Amino acid sequence: MRWKTIFRRHPESQATPPPLATPFDEQFLRRLERLALVSSRTLRGGLTGGHASKRRLPAPTVADHRPYTHGDDLRYVDWNVYARHDDLHIKMGEAEQDIGVTILLDGSASMDYGSGPNQKWLVAQQLAAAIGYCTLAQGDHLRVQPFGTTSETPFSASSRQRGSALLAYLAALRPGGQGNVVRTFIDQARSGGNGLIVLISDLWYAQEIDAALKQLPPPRWQIVVLHLLHPQELRPELDGDLELEDSETGLLETLHIDAAARARYDDRLYDWGHGLERACVRRGANYVLLTSAQPLEQAILPFLRARNVLR
Repeated sequence: MRWKTIFRRHPESQATPPPLATPFDEQFLRRLERLALVSSRTLRGGLTGGHASKRRLPAPTVADHRPYTHGDDLRYVDWNVYARHDDLHIKMGEAEQDIGVTILLDGSASMDYGSGPNQKWLVAQQLAAAIGYCTLAQGDHLRVQPFGTTSETPFSASSRQRGSALLAYLAALRPGGQGNVVRTFIDQARSGGNGLIVLISDLWYAQEIDAALKQLPPPRWQIVVLHLLHPQELRPELDGDLELEDSETGLLETLHIDAAARARYDDRLYDWGHGLERACVRRGANYVLLTSAQPLEQAILPFLRARNVLR
């Protein structure tokens, strides 16, 4: 979903899709295990995950050879070469590696918008659970770092057996603070390493998104920005004299909403969203705009797969 293609200058009636009866039933979790996060081949980690690396390592599949040195694993000696040349060589190939996947989950007060199955925070939790679960199912290392939540204690795991612990962890998180995307990215950069970063946020307080993305440049880091908004934020159904309260700062604003005000909102929203998308493209990040009205299994996961975020 792109700002140029999904944003409509004129409202269109859309039926709200029915909620999922059981968001994470057993059948859905089995589907997640078959999904793999698409990662850059330049990302390097351990040797247990399901992602090929361009780095040459001792491997059973031969792509090259190097002379044997003391301490090398004899399992990787090419005995056919030894029989022909009476010399020991190690088989080199592309070994499968794991990658580090970090989900940066925005739990600021603005994420606690909406009710029922379309509530932004609920959908953000479901997104994090889906991406995190398939990460663990692939044997990759997962870290979930919430920011703006009442608790910012991270979750870390590398085993598929930790899938239920991930779901319990996410269910216990509560939104309610002020999120600072730039600070979160700076903290991530200070942690060192490399990997895949998935940011889930409404980005309402991310005016400096370019400065944030600059902290984690490619190819060392691969960034996916999942921009999550409620349908009422894209097309607010407001009219008349209103007093609106900022959910994060508590500031009050008195407004008169009419057709002209809605048109100005449309224009500013478009410019803001399109600017975020351009910043992501400029910094090599994959930008995806989502609405919380999309049912997770029927719409969001196939959509992310089509955008090459999942495969």
